[in-house]
Amino acid sequence: MATYNGGKFIREQLESILSQLPPDAEIIVADDGSTDDTLAVVESLGDARIRVLPAETHLGAIYNFERALKVSRGEVVFLADQDDVWLPGKVQKVSESLKEFDLVHHDAFMLAQVAEPATWQRGRLLSEIRPYKLGVFRNWLVNGYNGNCMAFRRSVLEKALPFPKKLPMHDQWIGLVGERFFKVGYIAEPLVEYRQHSGTATHIGNSQAGILQKIKWRLDLARVLVCSSNV
Repeated sequence: MATYNGGKFIREQLESILSQLPPDAEIIVADDGSTDDTLAVVESLGDARIRVLPAETHLGAIYNFERALKVSRGEVVFLADQDDVWLPGKVQKVSESLKEFDLVHHDAFMLAQVAEPATWQRGRLLSEIRPYKLGVFRNWLVNGYNGNCMAFRRSVLEKALPFPKKLPMHDQWIGLVGERFFKVGYIAEPLVEYRQHSGTATHIGNSQAGILQKIKWRLDLARVLVCSSNV
């Protein structure tokens, strides 16, 4: 989990994760220099399974995630956002699927604020906005991967690290590595409530990047995928 000024939602998210994890699991919280109460909230949970990496310098979401992944020790790795909610059964269902696949992606409920004070309501499914389809070319051209809906084996992580420079998003890169070199599976069931708000790092269906930037990103991704196949 990469955190940055997530104190408003992180308790609910961590509690939803911790309730599903065995005693020997770990949650790595890589903080990117929060100025709110994020780390105080994390500490207040008092759970030995949580391992905090304080900020060294501001990296941004992508390379802060990389920092967390580099020190992870598990055979299976789940990516988690700081402001979502894991639905009951997520860990069990994904873990079962990972017995057959090396990387698993699943659906999510979009969660939007509908009133003040904060009232959150489920809306459309992620798959209705960003449909997932199998294939390297398809996910290179139109990314179908969302990090908060992904889990993978250590073999995938070892192939994906270190991250190439100037990645558009870490989840697309890991997904493409999975598609290119491993066996990928999809669970057509929402297992996360995916919260969208003003502080969300990625707003689904509302990219601010221009067409030239998108072309450059894809050319860079194609280049590093070809290079990695020779390693």
